Amino acid sequence: MIWFVFALLAALGDSTYFMLAKRFLKGMDMYVLASGTFMMWAAILFIITFFRRIPAIQEGFWTAVLVTGILNIVAIILYYKALKITDLSLAMPLLSFTPVFLILTSFVFLKEFPRHYGLLGIILVMFGSYILNLQSKLKSPLAPIKQLFKDKGVLLVLIVAFLWSITSNFDKMVVVKSDVIFGGAVVALFLGLSFTTIVLVQKKNLAQYRIHYKKFVITGLLNAFVATVANIALTLQIVPYVISVKRTSILFGVLYGGLLFKEKNFRQRLAGSVIMIAGIVLILMF
Repeated sequence: MIWFVFALLAALGDSTYFMLAKRFLKGMDMYVLASGTFMMWAAILFIITFFRRIPAIQEGFWTAVLVTGILNIVAIILYYKALKITDLSLAMPLLSFTPVFLILTSFVFLKEFPRHYGLLGIILVMFGSYILNLQSKLKSPLAPIKQLFKDKGVLLVLIVAFLWSITSNFDKMVVVKSDVIFGGAVVALFLGLSFTTIVLVQKKNLAQYRIHYKKFVITGLLNAFVATVANIALTLQIVPYVISVKRTSILFGVLYGGLLFKEKNFRQRLAGSVIMIAGIVLILMF
């Protein structure tokens, strides 16, 4: 059960990071935020690696780094865009679709598959999402499902959830073929250099690095912590279960959205999130 503790810590850290990201994006270019965050994250983990020594790297490590790196670049850009136009209490719960997509992607890439009760838990996650998008003015029972594809921000988050269902498998390959610290450091450096290149090519917003450097320290430390505990959990349990528990971040995200950002439909979104959490608990218990 120790994997559950690590996954839950990752969930709390994850929701806190996205709460900060939504707040920071109001006065900062999203590419600068991503660049500063990942470069600081990489620096922290490489410092730890220096004292632990570089592990033996197995075949397939660099391929896994490349795949998860490229897909994460796309996912992060889309999620930052979604956070700009969508409430945090709506965006984060929709990430719970990642475990649903993982039924397919984890089986394809890692031959991992949840048991029957795990599948029931995933169905609850989907039902919770239905409640999340239910509105009293909608005439059709299928309206919440249609709403998923009409709202641009919501659609972006669903795409992100699918992309992360793929990257989660390659993240596990990265740490299995190296270790939880060095693997995370290399992926963070790949992402950091990629977003820094985008900023340099645009030739604007460079002054924001100097203005917001303290924020990069905070987000870098937070992400280094999340990546480490999540990677440890991935080495102890199959990917769908770890990511399902990690998605308890949706509850923390809804609370942040309602209490800090005063977002609308707080109670309804909280109810939908609780149903999603019930599905995750069912996955955990069985």
